[in-house]
Amino acid sequence: MKYLTALALWLAASSAMAGHRDDMIINSGSELRDWCKDESEATLIGRGLSPFNWTASYWDQVNTLMVKGQWRTDSANLTVECSVTRGAQARFATVSIQESQ
Repeated sequence: MKYLTALALWLAASSAMAGHRDDMIINSGSELRDWCKDESEATLIGRGLSPFNWTASYWDQVNTLMVKGQWRTDSANLTVECSVTRGAQARFATVSIQESQ
């Protein structure tokens, strides 16, 4: 029973933190870069991969923040692209992950 209570508390905390992360306002390229790293890493781990060696650059295109990054895994190099309108909540950011050519 203690295990189920602890699990329920952990799930509630995880859910609350995920909601907080979605509400985060992204105002700069460096904030988007960090968000992009965390989101893409979680996605890749969820797919059973072990990403390492994150590298990224970021820039502005008018009022849109852009990030282009790369992860390495044991089997491939993956390109990650993220974008969001400056001042928007993280839930409106986009993430694209593709195998590098």
